[in-house]
Amino acid sequence: MANHSELPAGASQIVDVRDFEGDGQLTLIHGYGGGGFRIAKQAYEGDQLLLPRQRFDWQAPSWDAITISDLEPLLAEPVPPLLIMGLGKAPQGLLPELQVALHQRGVSMEIMSTAAACRTWNVLLSEGRYAALALLAVDDE
Repeated sequence: MANHSELPAGASQIVDVRDFEGDGQLTLIHGYGGGGFRIAKQAYEGDQLLLPRQRFDWQAPSWDAITISDLEPLLAEPVPPLLIMGLGKAPQGLLPELQVALHQRGVSMEIMSTAAACRTWNVLLSEGRYAALALLAVDDE
């Protein structure tokens, strides 16, 4: 029987699927709006930082003032290879200084709306991907 866990010669790995340690629930996002989120079936107010099995309340500055120090809870070992940033209803910029600082730590950053970030996060978790998420809460309008 062939061993399907090894890549063919010359092939490169595109996706790194990990087993998550610990017995905590995955931080799936079940809802957002009204200035908060429903994460792993619990309601939380305000901005949030997430790893696959960890959640942190976040006192985020305005979206355009976020620095690497604001994201420290997400950057402990093992450092996630990807940070998704959900920056409100319609993010207005790219945060180039933050992107450079994260790149120096080996982290790629994607900026999108909070709604898109929540959807993307759930897909990443369902695929077993290790990533981090920073979310700015949005109000219903």
